[in-house]
Amino acid sequence: MKSNKCKLGDIITQRREKNNEENLPICGVTREGFIPPKQKDADTSLYNVFYKKDFVFNPARMELNSIVYNNTYEKAMCSSLYEVFYVNKPDIVLPEFLALIVKQDWFTRYCEFLGSGSAREYCRVANISQIEINYPSIEEQRKIVKAYQTITDRIALKKQINDNLQSQAQTYFNLIFA
Repeated sequence: MKSNKCKLGDIITQRREKNNEENLPICGVTREGFIPPKQKDADTSLYNVFYKKDFVFNPARMELNSIVYNNTYEKAMCSSLYEVFYVNKPDIVLPEFLALIVKQDWFTRYCEFLGSGSAREYCRVANISQIEINYPSIEEQRKIVKAYQTITDRIALKKQINDNLQSQAQTYFNLIFA
């Protein structure tokens, strides 16, 4: 499989759109994905807007690899402390493929290395833009993303089956010893 290289700065753009008082879902970010916001009564006019296929992250928590790829919301908003970027050249690197890359341990370590600051280190879009990635052809990227999604879906189904069996076993246990 032939591989190409580019700096992320060549294929991503930071989104700097603020909320214009729309009533959009508000999201926080963790390693596992989006979470409800901690602060309920905030001035949302300062919040950053993001769209489907955007990446959202807290630049102060990069050591936790808290970059989330948005495949859930058509349009939502997040704290002004978060940064948002998107793939501006999906003909070179698919956003879904980049979502797999940013979850790799080497990417997290590189972000930690690139971080700057004294009391708290920050890794911003400008830092991430320096990272060089390898990527295959678009066709190979599609195959990789599809294979990953198939495996992920299979794991979710197995977990659901396991949870169901565990619930049945607990019910049976309760019937016997109740």
